[in-house]
Amino acid sequence: MEARLSDIPQDEVLRYLGYRGQSIDDNLRKQLENCIRAVKDCTKARLTYRILPVKDSMIEGLVLEGRDIKALLEGCTKAIAMAATLGPEAEALLRRTEVTNMADAVIMDSAQSTAIENVCDNFESDMRLEFGKQGLYLTDRYSPGYGDLPLLSQKAIAELLVAEKRIGLTVTDNMIMIPRKSVTCIIGISDSPRTLKRRGCDSCSARENCFFRAQGSVCNA
Repeated sequence: MEARLSDIPQDEVLRYLGYRGQSIDDNLRKQLENCIRAVKDCTKARLTYRILPVKDSMIEGLVLEGRDIKALLEGCTKAIAMAATLGPEAEALLRRTEVTNMADAVIMDSAQSTAIENVCDNFESDMRLEFGKQGLYLTDRYSPGYGDLPLLSQKAIAELLVAEKRIGLTVTDNMIMIPRKSVTCIIGISDSPRTLKRRGCDSCSARENCFFRAQGSVCNA
């Protein structure tokens, strides 16, 4: 299954920029359109994944700490470990723009956050369709740094997937992913329907002490 970037909705980019329904003028709208187009034109999204056995809420080959991931995988027989990235081209665009036009760079950063989320959403949707044909159901998508699943798990997932070789994604000792606009995640596979939660800060058990919120970001981008 290949990575698909299908859309970068302008309203979602504005959400990452901190807008909450305020009106925007024509100049800003045009700037948004140009920045989104530039991100789309340069992005070459990549992803890799594996389907792994689950036993006693533990994924074979992966040590994942925390109560939340165990609850997610309860009743699952298999799980999907996935890593996705917008690629070095998107990273280079952002770096260049930070030097020449910081206002555009801020918008492009939000557009890229929206883009990697779209890639992950499309992958999840495709997998739900594929496994649905087999009478199987998927859990929510869950990423390191969300809830009580530690960021350290990013490195474990990336290494298990050989992400550096397959899609050019590396994770530093400080748990920073390079390229920056990258995601690792786990999705459980179950024989029975699962109750899905709305992803977001409001439903996260680590909301009040979140590393990402302190940096003005979110864990799934």
